[in-house]
Amino acid sequence: MSAPVPACESTLATLPQPLLAGISGGVDSVALLHALVGTGHRPIVLHFDHGWRAESADDAAWVRDLAGQLGLRFVGGRMNSTAGSHREADARAARYAFFARTARKLDLPDLVLAHHADDQVETFLLQLLRGGGAAARGMDALTRRDGLVLHRPWLGVWKKEIAAYARQHRLTWREDATNADTRHRRNLVRRRLLPYLQKLAGKQVAQNLWRAAEIQRAESEWLDALCAEEAGRPDLLVKTLRAAPLAQQRRTILRWLQHRGVTDISFADVEAVRGLLEHTIPAKVNLSAGRFARRRAGKIFVE
Repeated sequence: MSAPVPACESTLATLPQPLLAGISGGVDSVALLHALVGTGHRPIVLHFDHGWRAESADDAAWVRDLAGQLGLRFVGGRMNSTAGSHREADARAARYAFFARTARKLDLPDLVLAHHADDQVETFLLQLLRGGGAAARGMDALTRRDGLVLHRPWLGVWKKEIAAYARQHRLTWREDATNADTRHRRNLVRRRLLPYLQKLAGKQVAQNLWRAAEIQRAESEWLDALCAEEAGRPDLLVKTLRAAPLAQQRRTILRWLQHRGVTDISFADVEAVRGLLEHTIPAKVNLSAGRFARRRAGKIFVE
């Protein structure tokens, strides 16, 4: 059995074992599961039912049956309540919380997901539109989150390649009708914004955005490494940081605030702290959750 494209075969083969696999039942995750089994993996299949659609229970049962047909263990989860606005962020948070709970229970942190190149482009665009700044870099192929080690081996594979693989192997999958609902921002980007950009700038728009995300991701990793020592300090040395280039100042402050447990950091927060490098008055700037950054004796610290 071959992987969707030759470049992916070695990527899947080198994933750790044992392994968890997040399977929604859609073509992407079904193809990934099929390819994983074909490269010798026996993943535990995880499926999370958000309970937002009448047929979501059928999807969960279908994935459970698929796991059984492949001789794989299945673990399912479901939202506690279907009330609310059905926000994408809430769905994502609940899904990853289920993944993390299951990983802890099974003492198995490695989880593989079927995110692909089209997902990467959409994520990058959404990050840019939100004013993501340093966070606008798309997804990483390897991420650590809440005790999970997330593997995304198909970020360089396009949806059309996955669909071709599924047809080649005569796979069946479930279609989620909400993927056509443009009230969700990602669907709006996929179905309206990207087609418009292709008309405006040509068919290579998606490839160009994917390339931009890849460049930004690599440069972001380099900048994080460059700032790691200063960002890990309990306080910032004004003289040292003032001598650094602007981009390094901003990234150091961002990561330093994150290390100090500051949340909801905006561009304005970073710039306010950066202002303490040049000005002694005011010597304090407000941050989230009632905390603030203060300059004293040539150092900046969080209180």
